[in-house]
Amino acid sequence: MTTITREQAQKIIEAADEVISALAGTNEDVHPGSDNMLRLWDDLNDRYAPPEVVRELARIALASLEAEPVSQTYNLPELIEGMEVSIDVSTCDADLGNRYFGTVTEALELDTAKNGYILLVQDAEPNFDVNGNSPVIPDGWISCSERMPDSKTAVLVAREFDRKGDWRMKWATYIPGHPDANDGWIIPGASWKPSHWMPLPEPPQEVNQ
Repeated sequence: MTTITREQAQKIIEAADEVISALAGTNEDVHPGSDNMLRLWDDLNDRYAPPEVVRELARIALASLEAEPVSQTYNLPELIEGMEVSIDVSTCDADLGNRYFGTVTEALELDTAKNGYILLVQDAEPNFDVNGNSPVIPDGWISCSERMPDSKTAVLVAREFDRKGDWRMKWATYIPGHPDANDGWIIPGASWKPSHWMPLPEPPQEVNQ
């Protein structure tokens, strides 16, 4: 049994932000391929968010997005604070995570799924509507055919696959001309080209009690 506190969730977000900015080349102190990059990567994977915790928390976050409407308004920090998670890796529902993050077959793809979970945590609270209903998917997606993001900026990307409603979502960086980019996109753990993108949500602000 694992208890996830608000402080632990915040540390996961902060550790992931450092890795994301380093991979995107926007972290002046840490560069891709450096020893510091490896240290940040190891801290994120081994210290703050090991795979079994990430998968179970991703299931919880995704289930909340698909929940039936409820009459009570929930506050995200209250949901996180003191939450107990019983982890059994053998029973984890991989299909649920694959629907949003793609198939997890390699360590890098698992980290991508982890980043997707973190984004869900960051973005979940604003998605509760003012009437206290269940979370709604935000409509702030921008079509790539209409406008592309600024270069070297990390964003959330999505694409609908073979079945209607079968959307895959990952974080990515748009770097036109980069030798490793696919049509300008670098998406860790994926080779598809997105059809839509949206800016990453702002990190939660600490409220003084």
